[in-house]
Amino acid sequence: MRNNSRTPDKTKKQKKSRLSAPRVVALLAVAAVVIGLGTIVFSQSGNKHPRAKTAKAAPAKTDKTYVATKETIFDPASGKTRKPTAEETQELVAQLSSLTNRTTEGLTGKQLPNGTQQITLEGRFGGVMLGRAREDGTTEMRCVTTMEEAVAFLGLEEATK
Repeated sequence: MRNNSRTPDKTKKQKKSRLSAPRVVALLAVAAVVIGLGTIVFSQSGNKHPRAKTAKAAPAKTDKTYVATKETIFDPASGKTRKPTAEETQELVAQLSSLTNRTTEGLTGKQLPNGTQQITLEGRFGGVMLGRAREDGTTEMRCVTTMEEAVAFLGLEEATK
């Protein structure tokens, strides 16, 4: 009987060890993520220059005027799509010009103690998520990185002067 009573104990121990292996792996993964995030946070807190809480895109110069050629705005009152007004288009162009700014003008770098070069991008060189309404009321989304991509997606054309 002793052999029979010990066999179930061994089986329970084997099950416990089998169940704990994934837990150990999960705990190690969580620990690695926490250590990685801590390293990033503490390495950035040593910078001596003040940081803005949110990245601000540098103002971009836009001399161009655009007109809308596609119905990209959904009007809930009528339930239909419409073209943006001239004012809406110019506001959109001003925002997109700033958000898609990819110039290095005015950006300065500094040498870090470990020999790498650090440059604060001031909100530049990122992607912009855009959406345009469809006739059925849904929204088509696209991430763009340049003004040209944004203009093409939104159906804008440069106005002739």
